[in-house]
Amino acid sequence: MIPHYRGAVIGAVVGVAGLALAAFLATSSSVSCDGHDMSPGDQCVHISDSGTRTVNSFDDELSSQRTTGALSGGGIAVLFLGLAGAQLAGGRRRERESAAAGQATRELLSIPLPPDPAAPANPPPPTIPADAVQAAWQAQLGGYVTSLQPGKRSAALVYVGLLAAVGILMFALAAGRGGTQAVVFGLIALVPVAAWVAVLVRSPLVSKKARQLGFHLFAHGFVRATAAGVQAYRWDQIVTIYQSIIRQQVYGATTNTNYIYALQFADGRALTLNNFSADMRVLGPILQEQVARVQVPRALQYLHAGRPIPFGAYTLTNAGVTNGGKSAPWSEIGGLKVANGALRLSRRDGKAILGGRKVSTIPNFLTFATLVERMAGQPASNVPL
Repeated sequence: MIPHYRGAVIGAVVGVAGLALAAFLATSSSVSCDGHDMSPGDQCVHISDSGTRTVNSFDDELSSQRTTGALSGGGIAVLFLGLAGAQLAGGRRRERESAAAGQATRELLSIPLPPDPAAPANPPPPTIPADAVQAAWQAQLGGYVTSLQPGKRSAALVYVGLLAAVGILMFALAAGRGGTQAVVFGLIALVPVAAWVAVLVRSPLVSKKARQLGFHLFAHGFVRATAAGVQAYRWDQIVTIYQSIIRQQVYGATTNTNYIYALQFADGRALTLNNFSADMRVLGPILQEQVARVQVPRALQYLHAGRPIPFGAYTLTNAGVTNGGKSAPWSEIGGLKVANGALRLSRRDGKAILGGRKVSTIPNFLTFATLVERMAGQPASNVPL
């Protein structure tokens, strides 16, 4: 699933860093006045905008700077540790919702359906690695459809390259002074430079082996080939799929789009795919469509049998939709829309109903949207994948 505790971890790390900063500043013996270091016996003169002149001793400045530093670091710690606590509570709630969705999906996947019409048994091309073909045959994935290369890691090359350039610049400036500073900054610069080289040599831009890896799609599932080996996955074994699509914009223009698709399988395996995994603009919708193709017919039977299906905060039943303590019958549901990553159910007159949720918190989103469309008898519009 999309990591439930990512925000809590980030908040906790920054909060602890704030505590460390507060402790450091509260015990620091370094005192400066207008950018100049002070020594015991020195005085610092402050002139306010109104012309008032204040003279502080070394001890006065030390006490003032320690207090200011402790308050600043402590404020950061309190803010981010509080945020971490709120994110932790939200993560636990989302984890419970995910477990409930997974349980219901496992049950409905056991509903038997007539076999799909026989599809052409297209053999994989000779360019597909033999171990990937063998894995597809063992998992009975059916005819070959297409292949997708792994992501070229272009963004990582740029970002890590910028860090490497900054590290090299810092080393160059320190090298002129020589001594310990040059050694320290040289070691610091070595880390991003080594990371950039590692990303480059593993990228399909350079590595012939990397260009042979990727995703090989078949009628009933896919094979993922990585440097660690191959793994076969069936569409009818995907229990939950979460999607997160974040578009970065500068002055209204989209500069980059980050995709994360997190999958849980019936056999306990998990898979998190992002921009480095493949072209997720292509693969992501395929994953959602195949999951919905398998799940929707079974889910309709499940609902009509009087059994609820939770989708994050929403729960679908044969009678309608609930979200927390609110509910609405299908006769009131007019459809759903998505804007800026947030889902909104609407009445037939277009007014919002039941409150909105982030798409990234809804498992099997396309299954959910299709079921709402079928049960309400209205088309789901503006549903991005």
